[in-house]
Amino acid sequence: MKQLTTYMILFFCVFFWASNFIIGAIFVQHWDPIAIAIYRLVVIVVFLGCISWRAIVHTSVTRRDIGLLIVAGILGVAINHYSFYASLQHTTPITAALILACAPIVTSLLNKVIYKEYRNIIFWIGAILSFVGVSMIITKGALIGMSIGKGEMLSLLTMFSFAIFLIIVNDLSSRLSAAAITFYTNGIGLIVLIPFGTSILSQQNMHVALPYWLLLIVSAIIVHGISNLIWNKKMKEVGSTNASLLLNFEPAIAMVLSAIILNQLPTSIQLYGSLLIVVGIILCIYYKEIKRIF
Repeated sequence: MKQLTTYMILFFCVFFWASNFIIGAIFVQHWDPIAIAIYRLVVIVVFLGCISWRAIVHTSVTRRDIGLLIVAGILGVAINHYSFYASLQHTTPITAALILACAPIVTSLLNKVIYKEYRNIIFWIGAILSFVGVSMIITKGALIGMSIGKGEMLSLLTMFSFAIFLIIVNDLSSRLSAAAITFYTNGIGLIVLIPFGTSILSQQNMHVALPYWLLLIVSAIIVHGISNLIWNKKMKEVGSTNASLLLNFEPAIAMVLSAIILNQLPTSIQLYGSLLIVVGIILCIYYKEIKRIF
């Protein structure tokens, strides 16, 4: 019963992460993408600073760590946050969610190149299936004579920047606490974005209705703060492999929420592409276990 409760808690974390695609699509109707990124990062940094200040203050970093934190802050926070919201101006939350779902596979491919990690044939089949699925989605099925839209390109940038961010965080996590890494990378990302945020105090951005401001603040705390902290804590109770399986539900949840809240139903191409992506992700995550079975 306790394990079931843990899985339910982890599932709700995935639910809130999936809801971020829908919330982002709502926000871009009222604010500029750069303004959204800055506003939410301010909330996240303040929140993390309040609840994790002891771990942050007592963190000692080397020059190498500082360099990695800066790169992670620029790529995984500044570029990632901006491209995420900018993409939702030009594409649907469903498409963005499906493209971003391939981030773990790209991370594994980069680890293969950088650290020469072994990958068997099952992994490569999964990777090919996932990328075919993504190609179907971003080209809307026109693999020959394809034309990729601006929104899909920005979603790809979001996905690649997040994949590189995961590799850097994995390196830093052996020396720094999760709280310190999250605080410093978000803080650096915020500092990088501020010079480009000339519109954050514009009349249009500041005169958005109060309910949207409340949604921005609450969602930032829940999606990027509380959910991340709960996930890191509860994941240890069931194991990272079992917990990661729940992440496969994120695109499906985004589809359901998009249909309910935005009245945007998935197209047949998105459904076929999502099936290939999910199968590919499962093969890539569990390629060792599958190899033992056969």
